Amino acid sequence: MKKFVLSEIMLLSTTEKKAKKVMFNPKRTLIYGGNGTGKSCLIKSIYKTFGASPKDHPSWKQVNPISFVRFKIDNVKYSILKDGKFFAVYDSKDELINVFEGVTNELAPFLANLFDFKIKMQNQQNELITPPPAFLFLPYYIDQDISWQKSWCSFLHLQQLKNYKEPIVSYHTGLKPNEYYQTKGEIEQFATIIKELEDERKVLKNVLSKVKDKITQVDFNISIEDFKEEIKELLVECDILKTRQEQLKSKLVEFYNFKITIESQLVIAGTAFNETRKDYKHATEVIVEDSVDCPTCGAHYENSFVERFEIAKDEDRCRELIVELNRELKEIDDKIEKENSAYNKNNEEIVKIEAILENKKGQIKLRDVIDNAGRNELKMVFEENTKTIMQSITENAIQQKDLEDRLKALADKKRREQIMTMYHKYMKQYLFALDVTSLPESGYKKIDSNIPETGSALPRALTAYYFSIFQVMKKYTSSAFCPIIIDSPNQQAQDIKHVDKILKFINENQPEDSQLILGLEELYDVNFECDIIKLEDKNSLLQRDEYESVNDELDMYLTQMWNHGKKGQLF
Repeated sequence: MKKFVLSEIMLLSTTEKKAKKVMFNPKRTLIYGGNGTGKSCLIKSIYKTFGASPKDHPSWKQVNPISFVRFKIDNVKYSILKDGKFFAVYDSKDELINVFEGVTNELAPFLANLFDFKIKMQNQQNELITPPPAFLFLPYYIDQDISWQKSWCSFLHLQQLKNYKEPIVSYHTGLKPNEYYQTKGEIEQFATIIKELEDERKVLKNVLSKVKDKITQVDFNISIEDFKEEIKELLVECDILKTRQEQLKSKLVEFYNFKITIESQLVIAGTAFNETRKDYKHATEVIVEDSVDCPTCGAHYENSFVERFEIAKDEDRCRELIVELNRELKEIDDKIEKENSAYNKNNEEIVKIEAILENKKGQIKLRDVIDNAGRNELKMVFEENTKTIMQSITENAIQQKDLEDRLKALADKKRREQIMTMYHKYMKQYLFALDVTSLPESGYKKIDSNIPETGSALPRALTAYYFSIFQVMKKYTSSAFCPIIIDSPNQQAQDIKHVDKILKFINENQPEDSQLILGLEELYDVNFECDIIKLEDKNSLLQRDEYESVNDELDMYLTQMWNHGKKGQLF
């Protein structure tokens, strides 16, 4: 399996001019702070940067800072940036890999490939999709609220996948590893192909049945050779008529276009003629005045004889143009009539072709012979296609069966027994260590159990359950093993003895070669022997004095993200 390690997180609020930078130790980091210092907000921001959605405090949700996380996958460095709904991923050289606007359809498949998260699950629309990042991180995050009430529910929007709990638990614990889900996906692909081929075969079968019915309605043995001369005549006539028909159509289109042009010009000339007459009439009616306003546009003109003479000349030119255009319109109408007549005669020639088809040899028509020959040819084509489709169905079904046999082997009883034995062993051991004596074995028999404890024993029982799952995953999971992040394990008013037990248990039972990030409000004198990030300012996780340095550091990454969009690769 791959190993995922968090290295650093930076948070930047450009509106508040505040920021925060935190480094994570590859083995263990303690985030220590009282209520309201932003401990949980810092932890939740890690997951939000990767596209998961823990439940945010309303005030922190309103801040919605830019977040940036550096991390490693098998010691290969990467970075991820979140700004609003946009995500950008960078390689070890801080070069932009890609920008993603959405999580489910864009970021999720990319991260799934990076983290070897190969499971496919159905959403509420019955579509088979790569689960969003929340399902990758689900067993590794114990949040301060709901995770101490029940398991496998530390993120929002988990219900977007149907009945997610059993398959996601089986996947992470290795009961059904990557290879199982990859094989299952291949089986479903073959099932889809076979269904499409079956649908195509049914269509061909229906058409072939109708063609066969048509063939049985015509009972004769005369071959098409008996109509050889008629067919020759038919082909000659068809060629001549086709050529002539195209010529006539082309000429008619040309004439009709010319007619439309003339009619448009007549409308324009007629309008101009009427306007000119109005101008002249207006000018002659106000002859006593030296000037006159245009009745159309309101412009001011001299009302001299010269002006009136020019208007009169315009009227004559318009009249002459209208007469000329009407003459041209008459000529083009005559041409259209002539061509239409020729077109109709050509159609009459087509009737001759129909007559040839009606010629008989005895009681059999040439049309019948041609149609019957065509149906026989069509029948042969459909039968050949049906045979090919049946062969493809058989080949795909054989491959599907091989994969189904392989799937059964991947979910074999021996592997399952080994995993369940390991799980039960750790549960008994951890429940004893955490002083949980009232939980019967039946309460945690299933690996995806809802732990049926109450009161102060419930957080301790859940701690035992989570760490049992961690140990199983460390050995059997096939995706990347992620950092374990535990927020506020002191829940349900634990007495000092049990708080001490919980913290010492976490300190001593962290899985080997794993990364742990622990959020605490009190240390209770337990020495975790690790880096401690101390948060002291009430209601102010982000700091003004860190803004400038964080802003400068993130500027390069933000510039790459938005320049990527300008190149047209994102928007």
